[in-house]
Amino acid sequence: DLFVTNFQWESNTLYSNLGGGFFADATVASGITRASMAFLGFGTGFFDCDSDGDLDLFVANGHVYDNVEKVDRAAAYAQRNQLLENIGEGIFVDSSDRGPGLALVQVSRGAAFGDIDSDGDLDIAVNNSNERPALLRNDADGGEWLGLRLRGAASNRDAIGARIALTTGGRTLVREVRRNASYLSSNDPRVLFGLGNAEVAERVEIRWPSGAVQVVEALPGRQYVAIEEDTSR
Repeated sequence: DLFVTNFQWESNTLYSNLGGGFFADATVASGITRASMAFLGFGTGFFDCDSDGDLDLFVANGHVYDNVEKVDRAAAYAQRNQLLENIGEGIFVDSSDRGPGLALVQVSRGAAFGDIDSDGDLDIAVNNSNERPALLRNDADGGEWLGLRLRGAASNRDAIGARIALTTGGRTLVREVRRNASYLSSNDPRVLFGLGNAEVAERVEIRWPSGAVQVVEALPGRQYVAIEEDTSR
């Protein structure tokens, strides 16, 4: 799916991937219209903030005109950032009251995601205009997790473009190895899966950029695992 940040009073946009190169506008149905209308968004990203297995959204906000309050009393140059929590069935709610880091009012631009303390949840580095950056540490009391660090052999070294399908408890989660984030940002190359209540990943299938497919089974959670591309086949 695709999420696009927009100008204030336009709302951000969520496009649901229907397959076959077709997308549907799911902005209104998802609840994002109301949540984002009053903000001007820049950096953003899907991430699992509470390790329950579904993807939430973070949006870095800040206007581009430092005198906007003079022409629009309802607008602001400095704005708070947003955590939009996925509550299931494609619905997001604004959960930006979760901690002092989300209460900061700044002119934010870039947002990069990474597990800075390797505790199994993604933290966020936010770049601010004419201010110090902010580092938002994720201390959510979430579920089980598993992190993967891929190393390519026939593929590129960092396995950029690899597609990982993790199956556990009758549910399959799909992630891709990427470094690019959103506006002027680069993410942690490790891939992090929230497992919810499952303590073991039953099956992990990796489709490497070289085209090779590799399967690893029964990986215990709460750890980062390094996996090298198997070129013996």
